[in-house]
Amino acid sequence: MLLTHKGKKTPKCGDRMINSKIGKTKSIFQKQLEKQALKKIILLVIVGCLLFCIPIFGLNCLNLHFNVNEHLNFLNRTFDKAYNNTAEFLKSPENEKAFVRCITTASDGREVQYSLSKHNVVGPVRINLILMNRNRNIVYTSFSEDNMNLHRIEFNKIVADNVLKNPTSIYNTVYYFPGEHSEYVFSKPLYADGNLIGFIAVYLNGNDWSKLFSDYQYDSIITNLNGDIIYCSKNGFLPERNTNKFKEEINRHVITINGIRYLSSARILQDKKAVLYSFIYSSENSLYIVTGVVTIIFLGSIGLVMFLKLSQMMAAKNAESVGALVDEMRIIRHGNNQHVIQINSGDEFEEIALQINKMLKSINDLNTKNTDLIKLNSLIEMRNLQTQINPHFIYNTLDNIKYLILLDGKKAAHLIEKFTHILRYSINNTKQDVFLWEDILYIQDYLYIQRTRFGDRFLCSIEIDPCCNEYKVPKLLLQPLIENSIKYGFKKKMNLSVSIKGWCDGKYLWLSVKDDGPGVSNDTLETLQKLIVSEEIKTEHNGLQNLCRRIILEHGTTCGLFIDSTEGESFTVTAKLLRKGESNV
Repeated sequence: MLLTHKGKKTPKCGDRMINSKIGKTKSIFQKQLEKQALKKIILLVIVGCLLFCIPIFGLNCLNLHFNVNEHLNFLNRTFDKAYNNTAEFLKSPENEKAFVRCITTASDGREVQYSLSKHNVVGPVRINLILMNRNRNIVYTSFSEDNMNLHRIEFNKIVADNVLKNPTSIYNTVYYFPGEHSEYVFSKPLYADGNLIGFIAVYLNGNDWSKLFSDYQYDSIITNLNGDIIYCSKNGFLPERNTNKFKEEINRHVITINGIRYLSSARILQDKKAVLYSFIYSSENSLYIVTGVVTIIFLGSIGLVMFLKLSQMMAAKNAESVGALVDEMRIIRHGNNQHVIQINSGDEFEEIALQINKMLKSINDLNTKNTDLIKLNSLIEMRNLQTQINPHFIYNTLDNIKYLILLDGKKAAHLIEKFTHILRYSINNTKQDVFLWEDILYIQDYLYIQRTRFGDRFLCSIEIDPCCNEYKVPKLLLQPLIENSIKYGFKKKMNLSVSIKGWCDGKYLWLSVKDDGPGVSNDTLETLQKLIVSEEIKTEHNGLQNLCRRIILEHGTTCGLFIDSTEGESFTVTAKLLRKGESNV
């Protein structure tokens, strides 16, 4: 990196020794950069640990919840299939007629056995059935004699009693005998010609549930709303031995059974009065997390040392550029505002130096412009003061007043009023810019005095677009232009006509003063055109140049005064200004 300071002397040998000693001391800027870099690196390590841990927890959690929903949907579909298949068997009109005939005719039950066998071939869960007459005596059963124990017989009578409490729907319950699988029971009353003739109870084989749910490796429990277990995949989930009850919270939660963690969730099937429970194995990720965090910290420590060295190098380089920039700024601060900063570092600091140079140039140009404007305003103010006390104007006006007092006192009084207004307006230095309508009022009084002096030999017309009156113009803008026409127009002509016009065009306001005097030659016109745009303020007695310079400084280089003339015919001065400072009047 090359750093050159324009305007500086080459350091001597002793200076280099001092600079080398100073260079060993880190600057505040360099220390701050190194401190910020260290914070960023530590933050990066922490963020790396979080980014490692969060995905493990997040993905595992999302995967578990997704599996839980899929498992519950599978349980729901499978249970619905078995439930609906059994309900359709009981509601079948053909089967219901066979059941009635078996009870009323005391047949051997072959017809019922055929229907039962047909169902068990295609049904998802095999069933056994018991037919009872209305006195609760068993008419037919598909169970073997060993399974038709006293406990089942008494249980079946209780089921028949419960069926009559709601005879319009299928009654569901669970039969459980210790040491055996529980059986899901469907029961309904049987009618013939509107009369109760008996009951049918269907028992779903408890062993067949395991086959239905074998497609998923996850564990599950199905109960009715009372908590009676219809199916359980693992006895370890039951709180007590030889019980057939299970009731947990419906919301998902993590449980531990025999040292194994499970995510448990449930779904209630209100229409079927059943509850589905899902248990999915949830492994602990602590070992993976600890290993990952230790690895990240180790790699982060290595990276910390590397990045710290790199940051120190970068900070030193930037500090060197900043130091050079500060030295250059001190030169400017001590009064050398023309000093040009030169930093050839090839980075952003070089661009900063370039922009500072541009800013300094703009400030210097603005200071020059403001200085010129102050000088010009002072010259204009002095010239206006001289104009205000011009003896010729005052003598001529007073002479007119003296004669009018003898001839027409009322007109003399009116002339005095106009003259007083002109003096008051011209000596009022509180405003530099006025609205155009204010200056026109002054011009009208000025023209009245001139017409009184020259009579019919002087004619003047004013055509100002009404929209122009809303914008501000330099005070006494038109008066020197009109005075210029009168001064030079009457030199070679007895009669003079002056036309004052104003109009708006886009963002500009145009004002022109044209007379039909002798005009000037082309050479003189060219000289005048160059003179009024000159930036050198050496023409204290030239009102046109001062006025043009003031307009350019206040309104920009696109504005100013423009002169045009035809020798022997006319002389025109046109002012171009920005439209600004609208009046609220």
